[in-house]
Amino acid sequence: MRQRYLELDERVDELKKAVAQLAGGVAAFQNLYDISWIFHENGLEGVVLTFPEIKSAVENKIISDVSLLPSYQNIKHLKSCVDMVREKALSKRFNITVGFLKELHGMLVQSPEDAGVYRKDIPIHRTYFHEIAQPAKIHASLLKVLDFMKAKPDHDMHAIELAANVHHRFMHVFPFSDYSGMIGRLVANFLLIREGYLPVIIHASDRQRYYEALRGPERDFRHFVTEAMENSLENARKFCQLPELNTKRVAN
Repeated sequence: MRQRYLELDERVDELKKAVAQLAGGVAAFQNLYDISWIFHENGLEGVVLTFPEIKSAVENKIISDVSLLPSYQNIKHLKSCVDMVREKALSKRFNITVGFLKELHGMLVQSPEDAGVYRKDIPIHRTYFHEIAQPAKIHASLLKVLDFMKAKPDHDMHAIELAANVHHRFMHVFPFSDYSGMIGRLVANFLLIREGYLPVIIHASDRQRYYEALRGPERDFRHFVTEAMENSLENARKFCQLPELNTKRVAN
């Protein structure tokens, strides 16, 4: 695994150089990447969206079809969470807290009475089918995950390894009835962005593999996340070759 991490580090450096050469720079690349991120995030939760729907919401365009309004609002809420996580990740002094997780939940659920409220049962029918904490143990278990995240020595664990382990542990707490998956992946990507990585995008087509990986040990889940990161970097490389990003190059 260490060799794979080193190879990924090299690919990240190469991608940063390629992005710097784009006409729109980081902003243009990031906009397209976020649309892909939001598409697959929803796909993992069983929600099918289209590129135009996401693009319109992300770019704050007015929609004429009122039936699309709920999807439009949900996309905007997730994009707000993505933006906030990215902003916080750039601050080395910021640490994720229970309060921050509840704030993310409130932004997604958009219901004051439900915002930040831990689940009170163990759902019998749910998308995720790995073992999760008993409701009475959610808060203590969540604190353990956050303590593990903060205690990790920078030199002792690669960013991908840490992000995978934290996500695996968070998902076994599964603190909220709704949006725990999205929040758990936002937390993992917070850790990756902080260390200069791209957010890892788990493709909707890998949905079943993702669920199965969560049922397995952390070691197997790390392999899954590493593969997802390899795919993310390859797709990002292809993004850099899109005509709309390459019509003009930054002058050397």
